[in-house]
Amino acid sequence: MSNLISKKIRGFRDILPSEANKFIFIENIINKMMLSYNAEQVRLPALESLNLFKRSIGETSDIVTKEMYSFDDRNGDTLCMIPEGTASCLRLALENNLIYDRGPKKKRLYYIAPMFRHERPQKGRYRQFTQFGVEFYGDQSYHDDIDLLLFISNLFINLDINDIKLHLNTIGCNNDRQRYSSKLIEYFSRYENHFTDEQKKTLSKNPLRLLDTKDPSLQDIVSSAPSIDDFINKNAKQNFDLIKNELSNLNIAFVHDTKLVRGLDYYNDLVFEWKTSRLGSQDAVCAGGRYDQLSSIIGDKEIPAVGFAMGLDRVVELFEDKNTFINIGLANISKKNHSIHKLVQYIRDLDCDFKLKIMDKNKTLTKQIKQADKEQCELLIIVGDNEISNNRLTVKHLRAEQKDRNVSLAEIKDIILESS
Repeated sequence: MSNLISKKIRGFRDILPSEANKFIFIENIINKMMLSYNAEQVRLPALESLNLFKRSIGETSDIVTKEMYSFDDRNGDTLCMIPEGTASCLRLALENNLIYDRGPKKKRLYYIAPMFRHERPQKGRYRQFTQFGVEFYGDQSYHDDIDLLLFISNLFINLDINDIKLHLNTIGCNNDRQRYSSKLIEYFSRYENHFTDEQKKTLSKNPLRLLDTKDPSLQDIVSSAPSIDDFINKNAKQNFDLIKNELSNLNIAFVHDTKLVRGLDYYNDLVFEWKTSRLGSQDAVCAGGRYDQLSSIIGDKEIPAVGFAMGLDRVVELFEDKNTFINIGLANISKKNHSIHKLVQYIRDLDCDFKLKIMDKNKTLTKQIKQADKEQCELLIIVGDNEISNNRLTVKHLRAEQKDRNVSLAEIKDIILESS
């Protein structure tokens, strides 16, 4: 329609039923799996204080300097629409005393929420997107790291998404990164004439972010940069070796990517991304790592933590719809104007997956059959005066060569399950 008073805003999108069904299917699998991992769901607010993200993500990060939807409200507070969930979830956990009581408490939380960033729209990237995040609090050992990676691997298996690979690295402690940053500044300074003004600022403020650049003109320079591997302390290396060995034992394939550092300031030790070649330049579907010091930045307690964020919009693009429900039509051909609401409710209450579509009663049976066929129904339940009087139904198979069957109400569930 061309004469609308308004159309959707650039970078935002309408999610139509066929795609929304994929979100629902994926989120249902996530919710079931999270139960077995002893993780509880929380709901994040859409607005937070801008200061939360300045402190956590870093004041010089692209997210804070370029991509935030921020504004001053009527009370003079500077607010923003949340651009990522890790800091917001940690703020929630600290404020509501979920992860500290005279010491760190172990807790596993997850969220599925809309996020907002003013980025340049392209394939796989939107200004509003759905993020699924998991955060494990209170355990500094590598066992939580493994359990988190195992969950992600199993989720992709359950969704039958195969062309995706785990990339991981260790970035050590803060002292390791400071020494590495000094070396990067020394190295990249030789190539400053290749840098934009923005990249020169990044070099002076946080040179590690240059390793994450998507600028094709810098790829050769970045690939020849010093490796962080040479600056990692002994304990961090040993811990990383334990993680790699355990992943091998679990048959989880991975790539040790020494240039992987992640673009956010709060990470330490393990960092990882799951990448695919099917989404163009937006190849990261899931990313995360350990962030043991973030709680002392947001609050005043140091609570070890590891987590990840997954872009569900990108997962939906990779997911091939399994269409686990069937379409069932219901044709009412009663001449006596019997009410079929009780029957409809009985069918809807059956414990199986289907979509019930009511045909147009004003049409003849022949036209109702054509309507059901057009609406991709596998079965058509026909209800006439005889069926209503005898508490029976006539079932017509529209996608299989089977004869019409006159069945009792009790039999209808088995017929639906047979057709699923």
